[in-house]
Amino acid sequence: MKRVAKLVLNALAALAASPFSVYALVGQRLFGTTGPYSGAAYALALVPGLPGRLLRRAFYCCVLPEAHWDLDMHFGSAVTQSDARLGPRVWIGAYCLIGRVVMEGDALVASRVSILSGRRPHAFRDPSRLIAEQGGEKAVVRVGRDVWIGEGAIVMADLGSGAVVGAGSVVVKPVEPQSVVGGNPARCIGRRGESATGS
Repeated sequence: MKRVAKLVLNALAALAASPFSVYALVGQRLFGTTGPYSGAAYALALVPGLPGRLLRRAFYCCVLPEAHWDLDMHFGSAVTQSDARLGPRVWIGAYCLIGRVVMEGDALVASRVSILSGRRPHAFRDPSRLIAEQGGEKAVVRVGRDVWIGEGAIVMADLGSGAVVGAGSVVVKPVEPQSVVGGNPARCIGRRGESATGS
């Protein structure tokens, strides 16, 4: 019964989100810009409660190359890049911004987390030119399976499977699997399975 109810809710959410999905997909193809996608993603980020969670799930399942019907994304959160991939059983808290990411399954992302599209989305070497005119590089950030990212963290580099990122950390270098990192810039402060004394 519970499974049937879930299927019905997801189907209704997909129907309700379809104007946003069509606008994002058709607009992107017609105009060659991410504007329609971004507009739809940010609009749906502001729908509160369970209806918002269902609408965001349906939208991303329809427009992203990979997203799953067990995605749980809370109020104020958005995937900013239309080529992001979200694996199964991903949970994303409130007010998160997710860039060009490939996120494997069972990832937990606390509130106010930003996963940027790499470390250099904007170039600024030439002081004689505006930063907006210098381009940049949007890299893919890979988040392994069973990762926990704590409140307010900023992630700009890959996270290995089983990694834990402490609250408020700024990740600028790849994190090894099963590592626990914290600080700004984030550094390894332990490994999963170790006691507090490191044994």
